[in-house]
Amino acid sequence: MSPPDDDRPGDGDGPPGEAPPPVAQDGDGDEDGAAADLAFVTAAAAGGEGGLAADDLFLTGPGFGTVRFARSTGSRSAPAVASARAILRSRMPSIYQDDDFTMRFLEALEQSLDPIVGLLDALPAHFSPDLAPADVLELVTSWLGLELNESQPTSERREIVRNAAGLGRARGTRRGLELALALGFPEFPFRVEEAGGVAWAVDPEALEPAPAPSFVVYCDTPIPQERQAAVARLIERVKPAHVAYRLRVRQAR
Repeated sequence: MSPPDDDRPGDGDGPPGEAPPPVAQDGDGDEDGAAADLAFVTAAAAGGEGGLAADDLFLTGPGFGTVRFARSTGSRSAPAVASARAILRSRMPSIYQDDDFTMRFLEALEQSLDPIVGLLDALPAHFSPDLAPADVLELVTSWLGLELNESQPTSERREIVRNAAGLGRARGTRRGLELALALGFPEFPFRVEEAGGVAWAVDPEALEPAPAPSFVVYCDTPIPQERQAAVARLIERVKPAHVAYRLRVRQAR
């Protein structure tokens, strides 16, 4: 004889005689199942020894949750971070690296040396034209023998220092003058024309003396008077000393 229906074991894992738990169905049942899963996560995280309080849980949206964990150090402050470079510990012989006191002693020294080593590691960036501070940029400019206009913005000064090698190689030539004008006054279109020439004769003694070398600097846009004076000073500084020049600027209408 079969047992009565009330004493028949359930289909689920519950005790005998208890109905199996409901299974989430499609539609609204999915949301109920997601809410149940979310409640289970909340209970699991908040319960038990060492668990988080329910207020420390941030639940967002059905079926999704974000748990925030915070490290508690009590009344003591957090320990200092050890040196990541290990410049002293990594260079010691292995017999000293096995000694705990020696390693802790060297670690204390590394915490004092880390700022100095960090500065030395970043030293190339301090003298880079792209990254150098303004005062270091002026120092590099004086080392390279460049003269900058104080009214120039820092971006133009960096560009001049970046092209210092090209200015040095082309110094005293037409190309060097054009490069200096383009870097010093990028807002004005300059062009340089040389007054050169060729003389020849069958009899070398019949040749007339060659004219003095000279060149003309043209600008097709008007330049204020104070800027013209700055342009003239730049030309005087970069041109050959024995060469004469003229500066021709289109007048404003």
